[in-house]
Amino acid sequence: MPLHSASSVRRVNYFGLLMVATALILCVFLDTQVVVSSADTGTLDSSLNSLQLSDQTTNMNYTAIVTNPTLTTSTIILNGAIKSMVELPAESIAVMLPDDRLAIKSSDETSILPEGSTIYYYEEKPVISVPQQSKVLGVSSVVVSPLQNFTVKTNFIQSIQELDVYSVQVVFFELARENPDVALVNYGIDWGDGGNGTYVADTIAVAHEYKKSGTYRLMVNVSDELGFTYVTTQQYTVNYEGHLTHSYLWVNKNKGPVTAVSASFGLLAFGLLVFTESGKYKLLLLFTLLIPLYTRIQKEDVLDQFVRGQIYGFIKTNPGVHYNQILRKVGVKNGTLSYHLGVLEKTELIQSRREGLKYRAFYPTGMNFPKAERFRLTDLQIQIIGSIRSQPGLAQKEIARLLGQKPQTINYNIKVLDQAGLISVVKAGRKTRCFPVPDADNSGQ
Repeated sequence: MPLHSASSVRRVNYFGLLMVATALILCVFLDTQVVVSSADTGTLDSSLNSLQLSDQTTNMNYTAIVTNPTLTTSTIILNGAIKSMVELPAESIAVMLPDDRLAIKSSDETSILPEGSTIYYYEEKPVISVPQQSKVLGVSSVVVSPLQNFTVKTNFIQSIQELDVYSVQVVFFELARENPDVALVNYGIDWGDGGNGTYVADTIAVAHEYKKSGTYRLMVNVSDELGFTYVTTQQYTVNYEGHLTHSYLWVNKNKGPVTAVSASFGLLAFGLLVFTESGKYKLLLLFTLLIPLYTRIQKEDVLDQFVRGQIYGFIKTNPGVHYNQILRKVGVKNGTLSYHLGVLEKTELIQSRREGLKYRAFYPTGMNFPKAERFRLTDLQIQIIGSIRSQPGLAQKEIARLLGQKPQTINYNIKVLDQAGLISVVKAGRKTRCFPVPDADNSGQ
């Protein structure tokens, strides 16, 4: 055999022995949980998404509405055109659905409007225009259904604890929102490998185990209290764990037989490596690389722990949430919550402070603590309050024009700020005027 061929064979044998010995040592002495990175999500053709109606939802009977003698009709000028507006009952609200669809919710039913129906505002009052119809419909307010954002605000977490078992956990941050305008009821998931499940809306995070890595098609259908169901389809990739981790998992699964049958062989190989100068160098070099690698994996992927991911997702979605609120919403025991909050703070993923005499509030790392403990403002809400303070008495339509926002967006945020006591909304005839509230902390920081 040529010398260079023999040398190549020896190098291959040394490398193979080194892999086996390393996997054995990691398995026997470290006995640690193997965790890999998050699954890679992708998108498919949006035409696969669909909005479905239940038996409790009807198609709007436009003729019956506009000919109802109990409803008030008035003449308005909308977008430069003269229109007849039919005022719907006070409890009627417009619901913005996925795929640019609209519905009207009344006290006794929910009806979906024809495609192409649009919301306008007449003196800050929401008005719905139906295609090919002369009269418009006036409603009291507009709310946004959480259906469309359900699969947008998610976090996919992949972890591997044993050979050929890929655990994928999905956290739905939309379910952590408190007091939504429209409540979700349940959701179902087709995991793409023949498995499926249905979950109530209180279940913020769910998990599924795959038998092999690869790309799967995930189908999610979520239903709200109005009777609408939105079906979305996307693809994601369950990542292969890598050759070294795969070897570790194989040894961990078969360490009984491997230890009994191959102990002498492993020790011999290990001894040959350790007691040669080249072997010592390669082994020490490998451990120098491996030990920081496993330390780094444990720190960076701390959120791969299922319950801990739920807690972190809830804090990220609700900055400033108190300990007892997390306890109630996530549904864990006191000791479990304290432990995971401690880990998240130690790894600098969250931060906390004491508020008042009895509460501790938690925030994502990187977010400044608000000066006021009562309310957390968005950037848009800060701009709205600033506009009102500089020009007291502004109408909502004027604020929308001033900030370059849609009227319905301003309408929603004005309602939130008014309910929080940060501004005062005064109705004068058919218009509402907005005024600042003295001594309110509006910094939002």
